[in-house]
Amino acid sequence: MGNPRDFIGYGQFPPKFKWPGGNTLALSLVFNYEEGGEHSVQTDGTIETIGEFGPVDTNVRDVGMESVYEYGQRVGIWRVLAMLRKYGTKATFYATAKSLDVNREAAKSITEGGHEICDHGFSWTELYRMSPEMERDEVRKSIEMIEDITGRKPVGFYAREPSENTLRIISEFDNFIYDSDSYADDIPYFDKGTGMLIVPYAPDSNDFHFQNPVNRFSNSSDFFSYLKDSFDTLYRESAKSSKMMSAAFHVRVIGRAGRIPALERFLRYVKGKDRVWIATREEIARFWLRKFG
Repeated sequence: MGNPRDFIGYGQFPPKFKWPGGNTLALSLVFNYEEGGEHSVQTDGTIETIGEFGPVDTNVRDVGMESVYEYGQRVGIWRVLAMLRKYGTKATFYATAKSLDVNREAAKSITEGGHEICDHGFSWTELYRMSPEMERDEVRKSIEMIEDITGRKPVGFYAREPSENTLRIISEFDNFIYDSDSYADDIPYFDKGTGMLIVPYAPDSNDFHFQNPVNRFSNSSDFFSYLKDSFDTLYRESAKSSKMMSAAFHVRVIGRAGRIPALERFLRYVKGKDRVWIATREEIARFWLRKFG
């Protein structure tokens, strides 16, 4: 089952190309939109453990943690969308179907803003816990609900917790043109087992690290500094060989008043650079398929 591991990749000889417009660095801004799809004893019998603080220590509703996620829907999403409008920037939203369903007004605003909805699963139920049949049904449910809400099937998939069967299963659905369940490269590549295009993601340039139990970033300056360092390195390298950067956010995290300045500072910084293509992951995937498919 699954696919063999590849430790070699492009090695010393990555493909020579330029992104659209002669740009050398593609920047993908990703906003995880998960609130309403997280674990809860009410929905899946599991206590959510990732948030602003530790979870309760018994199997009951964690109303404090619930309110942290509610903030993302009530406030964070609107603050993020306003910031993207201010800078005329398009992004990809990793959206669970249930999160879109609980706030259809926000779902409409995301799509009307020209942003991409990438399938982030029906909810946070980990796919590696499922049989292939259960996983296939879970993916089908998410596609159907996202299409019902947005009027369009998603073309990308990000499971958060994939199984060894995930790539094979999503390749069975004709709407998907890329998957992002990999952190293995700085540019897209094709999975050797399934032929699926992989648009890699980033576990480090990610506001996830503000949250418990990680707690690596303590303030917006810490996060901005890491984003800037990541961008500067890839930007410098891209002068010789084109690169891609993923900058990852969560609406309940970056949407907090004390953290949103990191996003604004980063947008202002990258907007002042040439040779940068800020693109949705769908745009990146479609370019790669035309160029190398």
